[in-house]
Amino acid sequence: MNNWFKIIALSLLLVFTSGKAQEKLTIGEKQTIFSKVLNENREIWIHLPKTYSDTTINPAKYPVIYLLDGEINFEYYTGLTDFIARAPYADIPECIVVGIKNTERTRDLTPTKSEKKSPVNPALTLFADSGGSENFLKFMQEELKPFINKNYRTQDYSVLVGHSFGGLFAINTLLLHPDYFNAYVANDPSLWWDNKVTLTRTKEYLKKNKKFPAKKSLYVSQADNEEQQKNWNSDMTQAIDEFKEIIEKNGSLNYKHRFFEGETHGTVSYPGNYEALKFIFKGFRTDIKQLAKNPKLLEEEYKKFSEKMGAEFIPSEAYLNVVIKFMKSNGFKDPEIYFMNLKDNYYPKK
Repeated sequence: MNNWFKIIALSLLLVFTSGKAQEKLTIGEKQTIFSKVLNENREIWIHLPKTYSDTTINPAKYPVIYLLDGEINFEYYTGLTDFIARAPYADIPECIVVGIKNTERTRDLTPTKSEKKSPVNPALTLFADSGGSENFLKFMQEELKPFINKNYRTQDYSVLVGHSFGGLFAINTLLLHPDYFNAYVANDPSLWWDNKVTLTRTKEYLKKNKKFPAKKSLYVSQADNEEQQKNWNSDMTQAIDEFKEIIEKNGSLNYKHRFFEGETHGTVSYPGNYEALKFIFKGFRTDIKQLAKNPKLLEEEYKKFSEKMGAEFIPSEAYLNVVIKFMKSNGFKDPEIYFMNLKDNYYPKK
């Protein structure tokens, strides 16, 4: 009889345990904006930094990353940014990530109307709905960015991230509206588009302006497309190589190009985005052990970093708490007092 009671009790325990509400892990929230520019609803996915809702620290402002092809990239990208922004090993500041979900991708991300005919049916024009990138950019600049700035605590520093057609869009934005974003990421960009029209635009831009605006950054990743079937992949490779040559000859842009051996067009964004973030925010990381020897080094490095970025960055309250805890646990009394005073200076108690 006792065994039966044990079985019944265990069954009831399993029922109640399985029925208990589980705490959910969430990586973001969805918002829908009606765009007057595009005359349609646009769904955006927003990821907030881990400290955004921390009530133990003062409310902070954060740089914003605008991520194209949000439905493909949002899940891994948000984890990536959180991982490399964690103290005390942070290579980047914590960022708000805004993923933009597609409706008509080719329309929104391509700069010109396609006249390319199908190789199997010459009567058919490929990418017939193309050429709407200026309109899509207008939506981003006049509707999306004001919405984000109004509803979230944003810092005046933004990054545009795209892949393939999205990379094409990012580079064209840099050429036509360089002040819209501080940094641009183009993963395996489709620079073959429309007889390499973007390469022509790049040459024309540099002929007219001589150099790019100060403090702008561009990162371009390139997949190992020659490892795949030939045809359009060869065109893509050639166009990216030509763009690299044009930019490097000019030398006025904070620019990095990286070829990823063994990565395909469909996979290169992941390593590309990781490296791009570290490139854009190079100089952000501080060595907490060195701060014990020279506490003033923190302010000096942040000043140098701000000058490089063209925007003001200061140590976050969360990071200062980590530094203070480190100094206290290791018996560095004078540095501990120094950073406590620095924290009070940056974040006065109410």
